[in-house]
Amino acid sequence: MKTIQAKNAFTLVEVMVSIVLLGLIFTFLYSTINSVKKQNNHYIAKSDTIKHEERIFVLFNLDITQIIGNISVTSGIRYDIIQFQTRNSIYGIIEPQLIYLVSKKDNALVRIESLKGFDLYNKDQLTREFIYGDILTTDCISFKVSHKDGIVSLLFRAKNLKPMVLKIPTVS
Repeated sequence: MKTIQAKNAFTLVEVMVSIVLLGLIFTFLYSTINSVKKQNNHYIAKSDTIKHEERIFVLFNLDITQIIGNISVTSGIRYDIIQFQTRNSIYGIIEPQLIYLVSKKDNALVRIESLKGFDLYNKDQLTREFIYGDILTTDCISFKVSHKDGIVSLLFRAKNLKPMVLKIPTVS
């Protein structure tokens, strides 16, 4: 009597089925990883926006709460200009003069820090002073400021940021 020996190899059908199953598993994994990457990018963008809003809020708060002396507010239709001296500096200037304004070119909120006070409309003064300008954000919709009884009220709106309404008491 002849005995049949069992082979230890896979048949072609078994190999094809395993390849198809692996292909399905890899397709599922790829689509899952891709959707997780999209969600992650969304959360990163949202986190960056929140950090940007927080930076602007903190600057407003630190600058205004540490005001020294008088505040000058020049009113415009949608955008005001505020000038004052403060104890807060991001450039290491002792008691700098600050100006917040919205530029006409790109509706950017600009924070200008300088060693001494200056007139924005006198170009000769601008070239002789140490002046640092930072664009805090672009696409501003409105920037309105009022000062009454030691409280600075500020309304700021920009296209891609949440509106900010602040009532900040000044220390001095």
